[in-house]
Amino acid sequence: MLTIMRYHGERVEALTLKGLVDFMKEPVGTVWVDLAEPNEAEEETVLVSLMNFHPLAIEDCRRERTGEGHLPKVEDFGEYLFVIFNPIRDPAPLPPKTAAKTPMGARIETTQLSAFIMPHVLVTHHLAPLTSVSQTLGLCERNPRVGTKGPDYLFHLIIDAVVDAYSPVLDRLDDTVDRLEDEVFRSPGKNTMARILHIKKDIMTMRRVAVYQREMLSRLSRGEFGLITADEMVYYRNVYDHLVRMSDLADSYRDMVSGLLDAYLSVTSNRLNQIMKVLTVISTVFLPLSFITGYFGMNFRALPLADQEYGVVIATMLMLAVGVGMLMVFRRNKWL
Repeated sequence: MLTIMRYHGERVEALTLKGLVDFMKEPVGTVWVDLAEPNEAEEETVLVSLMNFHPLAIEDCRRERTGEGHLPKVEDFGEYLFVIFNPIRDPAPLPPKTAAKTPMGARIETTQLSAFIMPHVLVTHHLAPLTSVSQTLGLCERNPRVGTKGPDYLFHLIIDAVVDAYSPVLDRLDDTVDRLEDEVFRSPGKNTMARILHIKKDIMTMRRVAVYQREMLSRLSRGEFGLITADEMVYYRNVYDHLVRMSDLADSYRDMVSGLLDAYLSVTSNRLNQIMKVLTVISTVFLPLSFITGYFGMNFRALPLADQEYGVVIATMLMLAVGVGMLMVFRRNKWL
C-alpha cells in the first residue's frame, strides 16, 4: 500500500503520485512516502522512476522478499541517506508442541525497515506492517507541525518507537530467565534444555539487533552526515542511549542463560550420579546374596544345611544379615 502525506504549516494532506511529482519540482514543506507491503509496480514507480535511487539500495530494500532481511546499516549517497533498521516482528502463534518448548510462547524475529532521507522527502519501505510507522503517522495526523520539522525528525520518531518496542520484549526475557532458573533448580523436565536453548537464541537475536543499530545510531548522532541537522542529533543520541542500555541488558541475559545452561547440565549430572549410586549399592548388596544362593543351589549330595529341617530359614537369615550388614557399613562410611 502506498501512502503519501505532505506536511506544511498547520496542514496535512494526502498526495497522489502526480502530486508527488509536482512536489519534487517545487518542494515546500515535508513529504513522507510510505511503501507498506508494496507490490513490484509501486516499488518500480516510486523508487526507480520518481526517486531514481541507487540500484544496490533498491536491491537491499527488496532483500527481505527472499527470506533474508538485511542487517542494520547507513549509507550516504550524497543527495540522500539510505538507512536500514530492524524492528521486532509481531509474534505469530506456534503449534502446541513447539510452544511447549518455547519459554516465551513465541519466537523473537526481526523484520526490515528501509528508509531514504532527503532534504524534503522521507521514503520508508517495509514488507510487514509496523506499529512504529502507524503510530508516527497517527501522531503527525493529530499534530501536523510534527511533520514540518523535516524528514530526519520524522525518521527519528519512527526508530524511537521501534526501540521503545524492544523494552517489553526485554522485560519478558527477564521474567522468562527467572522462571527457567526456578525450573532448573526445582524440577527440570525433558523440555528444559530445549527451552534454555530457545531463550538463548532469542537473546542473541536481541543482542545482534541492539549492537548493529547502536553503531549505526552512533554515526547518525555525531554529525557524520549533513542530512541530519544539529538540532536532530540530540534526539538520535537519546535513542542511542536507549539502545546502549538494551545492549547491556542483552549481554547480561546472555551471561545468565549461559550460566543457567551450565547449572542445568550440572544438576542433570548430579541427578544421574545419585541414580547410579543407588543402582551400584543395590548391585553390591545383591552380589554376596547371589553367591550364597548359587552356593546352596549346587547339585552336590553333601552340601551344608541340605539335610537340615530349617536349612532354608537359616540361609535366608544369613542373606538378610549380610545385606543389612553391608548397608550399615555403607552408611558408616558415608557412602549413602
